[in-house]
Amino acid sequence: LFVISDEVIPETHRGSFGETATASLFVGFGLMFVLDVALR
Repeated sequence: LFVISDEVIPETHRGSFGETATASLFVGFGLMFVLDVALR
């Protein structure tokens, strides 16, 4: 997911908040995965 985050949304890694952007991507992906499994 880090490669996807870095390649698709490169603006998020230009500033000093790259780690926050990557962590947010992981949290969002995990939340979507949990909701997908829970709502089936």
